[in-house]
Amino acid sequence: MEKGHYGQYSGNARHSRVTSHNMAATKRDDEAHMQYLKEDIKYDNKHGHSDIDMTADEKHISKLAGDLKYDEKHHGSARHTTEHSTEEYMARKDAAIKANK
Repeated sequence: MEKGHYGQYSGNARHSRVTSHNMAATKRDDEAHMQYLKEDIKYDNKHGHSDIDMTADEKHISKLAGDLKYDEKHHGSARHTTEHSTEEYMARKDAAIKANK
């Protein structure tokens, strides 16, 4: 097992890449993970109030949210439907048609 920045890694998540094909599954997974961490924070707050664990969970949520925002921007459906990208696509398409005439 490889050793990473924070210790031993298990599982294959470090090898998976986000693409436009698996973006929906990635989003569902990250949202479920964030929800679990939020519930863990609530539990810690009610049972023992572990500031260290709660802070670590909050940082993890922030990282997941940042990753999700990045993935949405680079692989999400909004990337393909914005006015700017549509205009670029149409300009490239028109140029290709004119070049083939």
